[in-house]
Amino acid sequence: MKLPQLVELLTGAGLDPLVFKHHNGGAYVVLPYGARVIGMYPTPDAENVFWVDPQLQTAADLRQALTREAVLGGDRLWLAPERGLFFKGSKEADGVAMPTSLDPGRWLVTKATKHAVKLLDHVDTPYHLAPGTRVRATLERSIRMCHSPFSDALTALPVLARVKFVGYEIATRLELLAAPTDTFYVGLWFLIQMCTAGYAYVPTWGRPVVTDYYEPTGPDYLRVSDDHVRFRLDSLTRHKIGVRKVEVTGRAAYLRDDVGGQSVLVIRNFFNNPSGHYADVPLHTPAGTQDSVQFYNHKTGGLAGFGELEFHGPGLKLGMSEPVLYDTNQVWVFSGARADLVQVAARLLGLGVKVFDL
Repeated sequence: MKLPQLVELLTGAGLDPLVFKHHNGGAYVVLPYGARVIGMYPTPDAENVFWVDPQLQTAADLRQALTREAVLGGDRLWLAPERGLFFKGSKEADGVAMPTSLDPGRWLVTKATKHAVKLLDHVDTPYHLAPGTRVRATLERSIRMCHSPFSDALTALPVLARVKFVGYEIATRLELLAAPTDTFYVGLWFLIQMCTAGYAYVPTWGRPVVTDYYEPTGPDYLRVSDDHVRFRLDSLTRHKIGVRKVEVTGRAAYLRDDVGGQSVLVIRNFFNNPSGHYADVPLHTPAGTQDSVQFYNHKTGGLAGFGELEFHGPGLKLGMSEPVLYDTNQVWVFSGARADLVQVAARLLGLGVKVFDL
């Protein structure tokens, strides 16, 4: 969906999208509903880089979807752990409940300029594994325009003259107000829903340990090497993997080929803290595996579906002297010929160009 169509769809459903335009012609769209970035456009005539439910073709479709638990798409903020906050029990059959005070929440726009928006939400949701307990927190998000990581001429690449860029930065503050116990960890969880098909990459310090969260992931979807992990997104089968904090470098990417001949590269740059405690855990491993990066392939039947590029920030607990945490991360999107984007990805991820051979 192109930018004018997306804005018309969201506006028609009463969602008041905010459009931020880069000086080079690119743009991104922020939706206060869920405090999400729902549209990324490296050029004015580009298709949306992020996934938006293709069934939402009209404002009436979207208004109807909003009456139930809707998966709209885009770059979303959740809280970890999923076990107990989303999953009601120790197995999937026990059911899932979306913490609606978080997503979509009741985010208020507290400040908006031509380059940035600040939003505020109050989360109050049950912790299902300890009936009668709740997690309460205050969340603030500032979403603002950011420069290309190559804006300094010292880091320039010749191919940059041929690729397009659009990017944003998100600064998030969480203040934990209530939790099941003083030792219960809560963390920020960032998820981008991507259009398929393509590959997600995370560079690593050495050969990583990879955890399966659902069905076993075979070599047709997963490649583990001495300096990276590659994970296939195609929406044909369900898989989710995690990569541990001690091996993650602080960047992850998604590269896909578009039908029109233009490819898309999405890179998330974030703070990875090997000394921190990461709150998310697989259902089958409640002690946790300390994963800070996760990739998810959602089974929806092919190209109309989505996959997810996810990372977690280190968590905090109520028993800390100041139960407040901060995170700032960037999303860089490039479009152009695949060979050019491979050069960009290799430089920013610190990997050889052969890593991106299909």
